[in-house]
Amino acid sequence: MAAGQNEISGTAPPMAPTDAWAAANPGSKSLTQRARRVLPGGVTHDVRRAVPFPVAVARAEGSHKWDLDGHELVCYVMGHGALLLGHSAQPVVAAVRQQATQAFHPGASHELECEWAELVVDLVPSAELVRFTASGTEASLLALRLARAATGRERIVKLAGHFHGWHDQVSFGTDPPFRGPDTAGVPGVLGQVVTVVPADAQALADALGGGDVAAVILEPSGAAWGTVPLPAGLLATVRELTRAAGTILVFDEVVSGFRWSPGGVQAVAGVTPDLTALGKILAGGMPGGGVTGRADLLGHLSRAGDDPLRVAHPGTHNAHPLSAAAGIAALSECRSGEPQRRADRLAAALRAGLTSVLAEAGVPGRAYGESSTFHLLIGHAGEPEQASLETLKAGGMSPELSAELHTGMLLEGVHLFHGSGFVSAAHTERDVELTVAAFAATLARLPAGLLP
Repeated sequence: MAAGQNEISGTAPPMAPTDAWAAANPGSKSLTQRARRVLPGGVTHDVRRAVPFPVAVARAEGSHKWDLDGHELVCYVMGHGALLLGHSAQPVVAAVRQQATQAFHPGASHELECEWAELVVDLVPSAELVRFTASGTEASLLALRLARAATGRERIVKLAGHFHGWHDQVSFGTDPPFRGPDTAGVPGVLGQVVTVVPADAQALADALGGGDVAAVILEPSGAAWGTVPLPAGLLATVRELTRAAGTILVFDEVVSGFRWSPGGVQAVAGVTPDLTALGKILAGGMPGGGVTGRADLLGHLSRAGDDPLRVAHPGTHNAHPLSAAAGIAALSECRSGEPQRRADRLAAALRAGLTSVLAEAGVPGRAYGESSTFHLLIGHAGEPEQASLETLKAGGMSPELSAELHTGMLLEGVHLFHGSGFVSAAHTERDVELTVAAFAATLARLPAGLLP
């Protein structure tokens, strides 16, 4: 069954998209019911929660995937951004298959970890040394620990809305109302974390003025991989302020690394941080992350065991051979920049098409984004930079509209990433055409009163 050719597509049933999709997907519903008996909420990642229930996928290849009920979907989730080359990219599959016959986990040093690090150092401007981790969350955790060790300071400054994983030190100010912890269970470290509104450079300067801040950590793409764009010139300003304050600047390029360019956002912006947290594309779709940056800062990991400035960092799956093999294959493909350029071109065409659909439907809003990403903003007539943090984070949508849009697009053969998406080098012009048509059909079938 071709994408956009689902059996109920275009029939305009007399029911809301959420109800129509639930009726057409008994396989996903059944698996959700089964999962809820053994998994909290029936999911393994908060972002996969969905109304009426999550879509369950059986297989994926290139830019498409197939759910348990046999529907073919154009995918814009793309491994949460990890799959710049598309699902099951052959160079990555071949590398993992070959390594699986050699060793899953030798419990020792291996050649691939060195080759993987050499690629990172070659591509990323800030990279002098690399320490691999098992996830992006672990990478940001280690980066902040290194900054504290190097500076002898404890306080951290982060930007409101910016996401750096789920560990205690960064679980503040990520979600509306951008104050206090984002989750229960965080210990009393609030006094050590300062959240600053990205547009307020003076507030950042004031926060650094006391000389007690170990690190400023931010997404150089803007919050949530560009959902909230950064003010023009802010990266350069932050670099100047942190350098003057003796504060470590950490770029979280877990999502943007190797996507905005082979060297990430920092290569495009010409602003080099002290440390960079990496993940996603780094490991080619396998689990993996890493911290790279100045050799003197990474050097705290190699100090003698009795050195009080030594930073300890164990980790059973650090530089796991299968992740290293996948990462080497992916970065080798990405180093030319051609996969990024292709994905960027398609994303630009998709953003233009989605914006045109909104205009033709008389709905204020637009699709926006940088590199190979897109975000929908509905109900806001101005530029994204003019909208509030709360509006941008929600895409201008109520929870009800978001759910109906998500399931409506699934009915039309397209899987969005909660009103946003990643375009890969495996996507095609036909995928863009199908997606734009699906968006137009979905808007037309939304329940009355949901659209502004």
